[in-house]
Amino acid sequence: MTIEQSKKTKARNNEGSIFKKTLKNGTVVYAVEISLGKKANGKRRRTQKTFKTLAEAKRGRVQMLKAQQEGRLTQVRNDTVYTYGLWWAREVKPQSIRETTAADYEDRLRRYVIPFLGKVRMVDLKSEHIIAWMNELKRSGKSANTINGARRVLTGLCKYAARTGVIPFNPVLATDSMRRQVGEKSQVQKPWSHDEMNQVLQAVVGDSKLDCFLHLMMHTGMRPGEVLGLRWRDIDEANSSLSVTGTLKQTRRITPSGRGVVRIERNEPKTFASRRPITISPELREALERQKMYESVARITAGKNWVGSAYVITSRVGTPMSLSNLRKAYIKFLAAHTVRYIRLHDIRHSVATLSLGLGIPIEQVSQVLGHTRIETTKSIYAQHVPRFTENFTRVLSASLPSARHTIKTFEDFGMPASLVAKKTDREVD
Repeated sequence: MTIEQSKKTKARNNEGSIFKKTLKNGTVVYAVEISLGKKANGKRRRTQKTFKTLAEAKRGRVQMLKAQQEGRLTQVRNDTVYTYGLWWAREVKPQSIRETTAADYEDRLRRYVIPFLGKVRMVDLKSEHIIAWMNELKRSGKSANTINGARRVLTGLCKYAARTGVIPFNPVLATDSMRRQVGEKSQVQKPWSHDEMNQVLQAVVGDSKLDCFLHLMMHTGMRPGEVLGLRWRDIDEANSSLSVTGTLKQTRRITPSGRGVVRIERNEPKTFASRRPITISPELREALERQKMYESVARITAGKNWVGSAYVITSRVGTPMSLSNLRKAYIKFLAAHTVRYIRLHDIRHSVATLSLGLGIPIEQVSQVLGHTRIETTKSIYAQHVPRFTENFTRVLSASLPSARHTIKTFEDFGMPASLVAKKTDREVD
């Protein structure tokens, strides 16, 4: 592309200029160039936009200058949602979040955002694109939770782009999240009842893959990743306690060649509150002792193939257990014992719901679950615990003074006897 600079209409300083351009195919266009100040190195920052005619260019310059005054004009870049999104997920986000979380962001971008919006330039991305994209995901059968999860990632991407001047504003903020439809299926399952939990714990004893894992889940309310991340050195037998110090998570990373690789990685706890001590009950201590026996048998059976690791829950050769393999064993176990299926994470919900239903103070439940704020515990579980209010009035009323004289008749209110008689006569009539 060549640029021909004619005597054109070069405006006064800071009011932009119009240039004639001849494209490679011979088409003549008019470009409006606006100065955006200087870079850190002292060089000028400029942005351009082309128009078919000089008249359109003049009108466009007015609009661009207005956008500049309102702070909406940015330097034009050719970054697409695809290129900029992957750069953001790989280079920017790992500085502020865990790498596994950043990898999850990239995975959501690749699965849900890029196939529809990947070719759109960041500067061209509008709310109309985002609304059409969300509707397309809905038509393809994606749930509201899946769509809103992908939308949150796109919101973060555009927020950073707007903050760094790549785009003038975040277009996602001009859209609404997808509302869950009546009757829409949810992955979250109804928590197990007390009887169902007892059935599982009784049946799982002797199952070398799931015995200790499910006992840890159901006696502590730990997250599945926290249970898999538990190491023997995190257990203090003398004080009958264990410490949550990390999590294991499967992450899918895309190599430069484009091939997906699944890895098991250890992370710091989800939040500061997630790093917590938990008391070991006698029942849980027995499950941990059985796990030591399972591991000894597995070590002998594996022989030279034994790798070994520091983790409590391991594979048959001693390596950290992958969540996907454990989930397969869990599904088979439930089917074999005719137990209603719930997700592994729903076991945590079951523990919380049962604990609150038994009257354990919500402050204690929140602390053991590793929630940063007690409001989180309330918002998730209060709806499942009707017993929260059962004793409220009884306990409150018992603590307040009660009337020592019982009012039984109208005279007790101080009403004259003559009026009482008239009232009684009317009632008889």
